[in-house]
Order: sequence, then structure tokens, then C-alpha cells
Amino acid sequence: MRISVLGSGSAGNATFIEVCGTKLLIDAGFSGKKMEEKLNAIGESMENIQAILITHEHGDHIQGAGILSRKYSIPVYITKESYEACSLKLGKLDRDNLKFMESDFILNDTIKIIPFDVMHDAERTVGYRLEGKNGKKLAISTDIGYIDNIVREHFKEVDIMVIESNYDYNMLMKCSYPWDLKARVKSRNGHLSNNDAARFIRDMHHEKLKKIYLVHASKDSNTYDIAFETVAEELRNNGIETEMEISVQDIPTKIFEI
Repeated sequence: MRISVLGSGSAGNATFIEVCGTKLLIDAGFSGKKMEEKLNAIGESMENIQAILITHEHGDHIQGAGILSRKYSIPVYITKESYEACSLKLGKLDRDNLKFMESDFILNDTIKIIPFDVMHDAERTVGYRLEGKNGKKLAISTDIGYIDNIVREHFKEVDIMVIESNYDYNMLMKCSYPWDLKARVKSRNGHLSNNDAARFIRDMHHEKLKKIYLVHASKDSNTYDIAFETVAEELRNNGIETEMEISVQDIPTKIFEI
């Protein structure tokens, strides 16, 4: 299993994952050209991407998906609810490359893809659990307002965890957002705070967890350092040592392999 978070934040989100030789993207929230550049920066190529999995219909997660699907004939996996909300932005997709998800499915006989619903202010938002035939497991949720039992179940016993750490509460309350936006961000259908992410990671930690990625940090109500240190302190206080990295908006993370 190999992973690079190509970029994460309000200006675009995309993650490259390879499992048992199958290469895919979770979200494609940058322009087609930028997506190509980001993959090239980690030594990969769009020609080898075999699927694009969409978490939800917001523009920072779908911007390049339609363009790339048409150019490279890549299947796009998306819920019907999200597709109906963003079909115009995606543009016309080849019928064979539009894949609606309602349950688990097997991709290329190598990966079990398990979409699961999460709370966020979109028509429908999903996270993903990926299970390779080699036994490696990964769970990802980049936009999520609340950790419920469904989320906990799908993050159990994974080797790699990718989870949102969007805002610092004090920074959110002091930033220039209007009150209704602040209320939306911190609601159960908004985003996950650094402290909530920290407690979730603490609770889900197990001895086989190899890597944690913190994603989707806000540029207005968070900093990379604050997000990282908030989670790191919680883990230190509970005697937990696991490799952790925070993804930034513009620079892909180096490929991590297990």
C-alpha cells in the first residue's frame, strides 16, 4: 500500500493511493493540469490511474474529476445524490465511466472499497475504507463534522488513517468569518476541530497503526503547527507513539509505503 496526499484544504483536495498494483485517486479537487503536475511530482502519471473515488460534490473535491475522466477514460465512482448535485460541474461523462456507489465493491480484484456515510453539509458525503487483498487497510475522511459509531467502525484496525483536523476553536471564534459561517463550521454537519480529531485518533489507535495524516486544515481558523501540535500533545499525554504528518494545500506529501 502506497499513499501521498496530493493537497488538502479549501482550495482543493486529492489523495493518491496504490494497493496491490491498483492506482486510484480519492477526490480530484484541483484543475486537470494541476492534478497532472501533482502526480508527476511524486513520480506517478495520470495515465496509470484506474479510478477516481469522490467523497462529495463540493468543488474543492471534484474540480478536475470530469476533465480527467474524459481525457484518460478513468471511471468516476460517486453516490447518485452527489452526482445529481454536481453533474453540470463534472460535465458529460462516458456512460461506462460513471459508476454510482450504494455499497461495497471490489476494484480490479485487488481492493475492497467500502464507502460509508459521514456528517457534512453536502447532499451526501462519504468516507472510504480500503482493504487490499494483501491485508493492508486504510480509512479516509477529509470533510466530517461529527464522529459517530459508523465512522468509528470503519476506522477500526487500519494501517493508515487520514482524518480531517480543520479548525482551532479559539481561532475560529476570533477569525473574520460571519457568525453563521462559524456556527456551520463547528456544527455536526460542518468540520472537525483539532481537539475532536485528537480524541478520535487517541481512541482509535492500536499497535498496528503505521501512519496518521491530518488533512483539510483551514487557512483562516487554523495553522498547520497548531493542528499538528494539538494532536501530538493528546497522543503524548496518552503514551501513544505513531508516525504522523499534516498535509498542506500546495505540496504533495512524500509517498509512504507499507
